[in-house]
Amino acid sequence: MKIGLQNKTQVKKGVIESYWFKNDTMGLSNTLFHRVTLPLEVFDSGLDFNEQSTRTEILLDWYKLDISEPSKLDGLNLSHSKYPEAQGSVYIGYAHNWCDVKELTIVKNSDGYFDVSGNILIEFENEGVGENEDFKFRSCCEYIET
Repeated sequence: MKIGLQNKTQVKKGVIESYWFKNDTMGLSNTLFHRVTLPLEVFDSGLDFNEQSTRTEILLDWYKLDISEPSKLDGLNLSHSKYPEAQGSVYIGYAHNWCDVKELTIVKNSDGYFDVSGNILIEFENEGVGENEDFKFRSCCEYIET
């Protein structure tokens, strides 16, 4: 079964956050990471076992960008081929479905926000939710330092 996200929903205004994280147990010193949260318009997933209408978001996290100023995101492409340590998921069908970011370009616009366009492979098959799908989108994101 194919959920068909491309035809059922689109990304609403999102948020890009930077945050510091450390884990002494893992030997991770205080490190700056970035997270991108992309809420989706409410949609019907078509899954009988999933409550409708579906409210969810794509969460892309653990980007270690190594940039001098956390808000200087203009021109970046956050593809997982460039940042293999990053992780992505979307919660649909009572499962966190992994996302492989093929492309996620960020361009600062004249309003001080960021235009974001992406192509993400959502891996529904790993959790038995449906067929894997490519999801392409354009959105606008606000940067927040936490």
